Amino acid sequence: MEQALFITKTGNLDYWNDDFNRLYFGIEFCERLLPSPAQLTRAVDFTMNQKKAFTLVTPYVTESGLEQVEKLLLHLSGSYPQSEVVFNDWGVFHLLKEKGLPLKPVMGRLLNKMKRGPRILPVKEMIPPTSANYFITPGLSIPAIQKFLLEQAITRIEFDNLLQGLNLDGITRDLHISLYLPFAYITTTRFCFMSSAADTDDFTIGVLPCKRECQDYAFSLSNPVMTTPLIRKGNTIFFSNEQIPDEHIRSQKIDRIVVQPEIPV
Repeated sequence: MEQALFITKTGNLDYWNDDFNRLYFGIEFCERLLPSPAQLTRAVDFTMNQKKAFTLVTPYVTESGLEQVEKLLLHLSGSYPQSEVVFNDWGVFHLLKEKGLPLKPVMGRLLNKMKRGPRILPVKEMIPPTSANYFITPGLSIPAIQKFLLEQAITRIEFDNLLQGLNLDGITRDLHISLYLPFAYITTTRFCFMSSAADTDDFTIGVLPCKRECQDYAFSLSNPVMTTPLIRKGNTIFFSNEQIPDEHIRSQKIDRIVVQPEIPV
């Protein structure tokens, strides 16, 4: 079982310990938080000094964000070409192919479509077994999708640790599965609800100039319908689930755990 540490900023390299085989570094949810080439260099240098593997994580992007990602990919391919790149935007994957970069593509969890919200838990035991199975089965189980991924040389898929569980029976062993712990995302948007959070006189919501308020604030959300508290940080809503699905670990359907010591924003 491979264990990876996932951090979004180089200041969190202190979380590293000898249990980890790989460093995940980058951002999934906002192109405005992409690392600079200098920050990427520091993370890669750290990984090389540890003689471990490296994965760059990238978000969904606009055309401007794609230009930033391209600079990072070119930089990484020159310094540590055996690295992985988690893409959460098919445009980033196309860029990898178009440039012929040696980096290994990994399909991110934002592209792995499943029902994510915890509202399913109160009714999970009341719905028919076929409906319950629908909520735990990824679209990735469709053979045509698996065939497409393998034809594109995509052999690793990222998964969230969903509260309702996971049915991985239909996924070929040719596709390797990573599981993120403990933070799973529910939804994300380009409209940042953290914008102007520090300005109580003029609170606005939109795609606005970024002051990185998300680095200073997080909100806990609760509702009687949901048994699990939600966490809003930046433009994304998360929940925490520390329960490891032992049956998938024992059967080796999951072969990498990605540890997030902090909310990945």
